[in-house]
Amino acid sequence: MQSIGERFEEARKRKGISLREAAEATKIRSDFLGNIEQNKFDFELPEIYKRGFLKNYARYLRLDPESIITDYNAHVLSKTRGNKKGAELFGSLEVKGSKEEPVHSKEEPSYGRISQATPVSEAEGEDDTNVEDDSDKIFYIKAGLVAVGTLALVVVIFSLIKAILGGDSEVESPELREPPAITESVESTSPDGASPAEGEESITLIASGNVYVLVKQRSDNQELFRKTLSGGETVTISKEGPVDILFTAGENLVIVNPAGEKLRPEGEGTAKISIP
Repeated sequence: MQSIGERFEEARKRKGISLREAAEATKIRSDFLGNIEQNKFDFELPEIYKRGFLKNYARYLRLDPESIITDYNAHVLSKTRGNKKGAELFGSLEVKGSKEEPVHSKEEPSYGRISQATPVSEAEGEDDTNVEDDSDKIFYIKAGLVAVGTLALVVVIFSLIKAILGGDSEVESPELREPPAITESVESTSPDGASPAEGEESITLIASGNVYVLVKQRSDNQELFRKTLSGGETVTISKEGPVDILFTAGENLVIVNPAGEKLRPEGEGTAKISIP
């Protein structure tokens, strides 16, 4: 049957861990771990520390701490009985002395040396708590950043959609007026140069600067035109019935309706108007 030390040594080597690595991980001095693996438990420490070291080292190596402590108790008991049998050879006086003394009648432990090593279970508990607290803080910070970024993205997308679709009711139907600076007639620039078919009408868009224009036919929601016009560019669009015209820079756009009237939206910026 394997001794306690052999079980520890075998488990450590099976995991490929050195004594130094085990000491750093468990906060137990490597010389104590070496004595434990050699089944030497007579190093100068109180029993509470020895048992604490055995439990923590067992947990680190994935061994059963309760089984280790049970075997350690048996080891201590057998050693105590051996000491008593040896004492009987020297008479009853020696036997009395051995009963009054603790199981390990060694010199008083050096408290200066003991104080250098904090209780392992307490130290490990504090380390684990600190690590968990730090992990929680990092998690909440990341979650907050993701939430803020997502909200900002939603606001930007909503603003773009609102700008493209025409914004609120205040800009749905801006007033139109005659453009005093534009008096020349407008020629059709349709691709084939053909006149509109019977029942169709046409509107003409004249750009005095860069302006994005979207024209939709209201009856069937058909998109008749979508393009960014440059300054000086003119385009004629055939339509059937009322149309909605969305634009991004009203100050750069003149609209010629089917009656030949030249109209410019009041104000500047993005808006949407309807032409019957």
